[in-house]
This record gives sequence, structure tokens and C-alpha cells, in this order.
Amino acid sequence: MNNSLRMLLGLSAFALVLLTVGCTKSVARAEATKRWNTTRAEMATRLGEGCFQRGEFGRAREHIEECIRNGAPYAPMYVLAARLSTEKGDLDMARTYAENAKAIDPKSAEARYVLGTIEQTLGHGDIAFEEYAEAARLDPKQPKFVLAAVELLVAQGKADIAAQALDEAATQMPGRWEIYAARGDVLSALKRDGEAVGCYRIAIRLEPNRPELTERLATALFCSGAYAEAEPKLAELAECQPAFATGWVLRMRAECLLALNRPKEARSIYQGLVRAGRAGIDGLVGQAKCDLMEGRLASAEKFLAEALARDAQHVEANGLMGYVLVVTGKKGEAVPHLTLAMKDEHFSGRATVEKLLARAQQ
Repeated sequence: MNNSLRMLLGLSAFALVLLTVGCTKSVARAEATKRWNTTRAEMATRLGEGCFQRGEFGRAREHIEECIRNGAPYAPMYVLAARLSTEKGDLDMARTYAENAKAIDPKSAEARYVLGTIEQTLGHGDIAFEEYAEAARLDPKQPKFVLAAVELLVAQGKADIAAQALDEAATQMPGRWEIYAARGDVLSALKRDGEAVGCYRIAIRLEPNRPELTERLATALFCSGAYAEAEPKLAELAECQPAFATGWVLRMRAECLLALNRPKEARSIYQGLVRAGRAGIDGLVGQAKCDLMEGRLASAEKFLAEALARDAQHVEANGLMGYVLVVTGKKGEAVPHLTLAMKDEHFSGRATVEKLLARAQQ
């Protein structure tokens, strides 16, 4: 081999080495840049999330804008960007950001969840449910994912399926009060109030410092007919939250007292509500029921007549007026009132009204 050939081969080898080293350096530099961009994105996202929690949405955007432009592959940053765009009302951009987060990290439950909230807002319920369900599968210990899916199911009229989903979630997350509270809500919606009571009891044991759970338990007890247990809880709510209790809590407690044959206490509540201008027709009907329990038919008829003057279609007032008229021998006058009461298929006293109507028509 002559000297020229040797020199040529030596130069080629040296060039190859230089090329290899150059490529290695380029790859290393690219990897370092990528790692640095990701680190910056992490820091910016952490700062942005703090601003987001404080409601400082403009500052939150400022923290992540540059990293977004650099295309840093950091899923939580795009999740935050999606939330910020949602707050701004730009749902199309929010969806794009959420889909980017999902593409960067397909196992990100948070990305799926945020994408689900956006799709739900856009009216794409089926897509939203799929994203919520996948988020719950990816992170089965986080209640908000399954709760979002359950809320969507209830909104779609699928409360029975929602109840089954919460049964499974309670097995996976036995210590989360949110799951039991939500299960109680769904069972109440299905009018399975007795079962709802048990769920609320568990939720209160797990989280005793939430008054709204006591409200739900008291309501479920009332609806299930457990008036003796519901009444003291409603009394406690009325004492602890007087401003809140001026409405339905006091009326519900008065109904419990009537069911427990304590009309004097019930009347006191109704009179207080009437004086405060918070009872309306219900206050008149309530006082009429107190009169009926005490055998004061003339006074009851007066209250009912005033209630019907305000609302001639009021179901309970018509049913009670029909009763008063039948008992006082005015059967002919009772028929139209009882007939009106019978039109409401959900009226709890419908069976009694039906018997009274048959009696009045004889």
C-alpha cells in the first residue's frame, strides 16, 4: 500500500471519528436542552398553579407562556393551560391543550379529567364520560374522577348505573366520605331514602365536621319516615344555622312534629314563619293541619280557604278542604276539591283522598 493510500485512509478514519464525536455532542446537547426545557416547565407550572389557586389567572398564564411556545413536553403544564383557557372561555383552545397533555402522557388521569370537563361543557356527554371513566381507571384512589362520571350519569338520567359505580368505588376507597355522601345523594334521587340514610351515617363518621352532611341525613330520615330521629337533627340545624334554617329546615321540622302528634310545637313554628313572611301558602296549610289535629275544624277551614284564595290548584289544601267538608257534612262541596287533589299522582295523601272522594260521591 503506497503512502498516498495510507494517508487517505487515515484521514477518512479521522473524519469518521470527528463526525461521530460531533453527532454525539449534538445528541447530548439536544437531550440537555430537552431536560432543561422540561425542568423550566416544571418550575413554571408549579408557580402557575399557585397563581391559579389564588385566582390570579393572568399571572398564571405569564408563567407558562414561554414554555408553551418552546413546546416543552410536560403534561401538567398543558393541563394548567387547558384550565386557564377554560376560565377565559376559549374551549376550543382548552381542548387542544388538554389533548396535548393526553398525548404527552397517556397515563395522566388529570389530563383525562380536564379533557372530560371540557367535552362535557361542549355538550359531548359520551366523550366526557369515557374520559372520566379512564381517569378513574388510571387513578382509582382519587374520588373526584369517579364523582365526575357519576354526576354526568345522573344528569343523563342514569342514576341506577351511577349507584352501581359508587358501590364499586366504595369498595376501592372505603375511607373516603365523598363517595358515601355521593352514594346517599344518588339513592335519595332514586327515592331509596332508607339506604341513603346509611350512606350519610358513614360519611358523617368519616367526616364529622361538615354540616351539609347532617342536612342530607336529616332530609333522608324525614323522607324515609323516621320522624322521631329527623326532628332533633332538624332542631339542631335550626339552632346552629338560624339564617339558613328560616326556610325548608323549619317547615320540615314542623312536619315531623305533626307526624309525632305535637301540633302545639308545630303551630309555633308555622306562626313564626308566617310572621317572618317566609311561609306563604305552606304556613297557612300547616296551621290548618295543626287545627285538624286539635279538632278545630272551623279554624282549619278558614286557613284552607285563605290558602286556596291564593292558589286554587294547591293539591294539599284541596285535599284537606275536601276532608273538612266531608266531615262537616258538605259532601257535594267536597267533590271538586277532592277531584283536584286526585290529579296529582305523586300526592302522598292520594289514597286517603280517593276514599274521601268515594264517600263524598255516594
